[in-house]
Amino acid sequence: MDRKCHLCLRARTGAGISAAVLAVVLAALLASCGRRPPTGTDADLLPGGGTADPRAVTPDDVCRILSGEPQRGGNIVIAVAGDVDPARAPRPTNDAERVVFANLYETLTRVACNGELEPGLALRWRRLDAGRRWRLHLRDDAVFWDGTPVTADSVIAAWRRNRALTDRAGEPFAGRWFDLQDEGLQALDRQTLEIRTAAPLNDLPSLLAHRDLAVAAKRPGWLWPVGSGPCRLAQDTDRPLPDLGCRPNQHHPERPVWTSLTFRVMPERDPRDLLGAGVDLALIRDRRAAAYYAQLAAVQAAPLPWDRLYVLAVPPGSDLTAPVATGPLYDLVTPADSRPWHSLFLRDCDPAPCIIPEPAADALRNLLDPDPVLQAVGQRQLVFLASDPDARALAERVLAFQTTGFSLQAVTAPELASVLQTGQAAGYITRLDADYPTACLTLGALLAEVPWLSPNAAEEFDPCRLAASLRRDGWLIPLAATRAQLVWSAPLAGLNLTRDGTPLVGGLGRARPEAAP
Repeated sequence: MDRKCHLCLRARTGAGISAAVLAVVLAALLASCGRRPPTGTDADLLPGGGTADPRAVTPDDVCRILSGEPQRGGNIVIAVAGDVDPARAPRPTNDAERVVFANLYETLTRVACNGELEPGLALRWRRLDAGRRWRLHLRDDAVFWDGTPVTADSVIAAWRRNRALTDRAGEPFAGRWFDLQDEGLQALDRQTLEIRTAAPLNDLPSLLAHRDLAVAAKRPGWLWPVGSGPCRLAQDTDRPLPDLGCRPNQHHPERPVWTSLTFRVMPERDPRDLLGAGVDLALIRDRRAAAYYAQLAAVQAAPLPWDRLYVLAVPPGSDLTAPVATGPLYDLVTPADSRPWHSLFLRDCDPAPCIIPEPAADALRNLLDPDPVLQAVGQRQLVFLASDPDARALAERVLAFQTTGFSLQAVTAPELASVLQTGQAAGYITRLDADYPTACLTLGALLAEVPWLSPNAAEEFDPCRLAASLRRDGWLIPLAATRAQLVWSAPLAGLNLTRDGTPLVGGLGRARPEAAP
């Protein structure tokens, strides 16, 4: 088995997966297969460390953006382009909320920019029953902003609330592999949580870093859910208008060095205006803005880790002609930096066993009955997400390869999730985000959301060899990979990044002046 990947699929449809599907999922994860199961006995304690996927490591020069030793004190202002709504916290729906919520709310684990699995609210964890049970021990000193402790019961309550948020949005929930009721979650004591799954889930510690599993709690008199992150809000904090002011959370193990931090929320602003007077740092995804800032001597910029892969999904029976995924495609997308998938994912390949448990019984309850109106999209429609300009640009490019008779169909995110279940359109432009740190987790999520991708059973395979057949099989065609950029005008240091490039600003501050000669 050392040179094979064994995929255990007990999917809702009872089907397997094609070689091409696995290949693109592995590519999307910047790796060839999921993390190897932990070695040793089930009683081994796993420290807050290790690697979520040792082959999915971002180059060190990208991870060290604004590293170094910061000064203490001062106010930091960070601009984000997008709406930030406390009603959606802690589960972000756009780039702005991704940055803000990641610094307000913690997950039980986190995956650093270099791929290392690190402790979050959970200080350590233990694998039991061959990976069917995991026991997690929370930090003893973890407290919410209102002073109440973060307990195992509050984690369970937070996840159930997050599940309700995803249900209302009509989107799938990351915790689909364990039951959110007593069968799947149990608080053994105040600081100990046990998670149970029907089949082994060796990647569960990495799964707990997903943004859907951030921990927050509703409190009377608070507009914002309270969290335990390094950026602390006050009880009277309102919606950003446009500023959202944070104070340091003195109880956090990575106590901020700044005196105050402000997120300047500017959803309608041209991204070339984000780095205006008083703003120290901004995150951009617009190519025009990147070119503009590159001309300014007082502004510095650096790319963040790759975090999005756009693919064309072609259902069985479709006569849509797939374009060749080469350079001209990525020239049409708008993010600050992008390049074709084949130059992004060329790296050493090392297969590892991959086990995907069956989703919990109700994990897809909002997706099993597609809207009849949307089902009528038809075999001549190329479907894409209306709110994503890059998806639209790529859909237009794919349409240009066709002869006649095809048209574009823009849909909302819940509608896209619904029609992907049916496979009745000619094709879909969809986006694989770097939300899951391992290939196994991404594969399980993709199969649950797109069941028609698995018509042929395959229990053993070598994903390294199957990657070469991706375009030949034509199930999923990678089109472009993209990433954002950071731009800044002040000398800064102490920034940390997650694996998907989200800035963690607890340690951010003014850079120390260079020593005089």
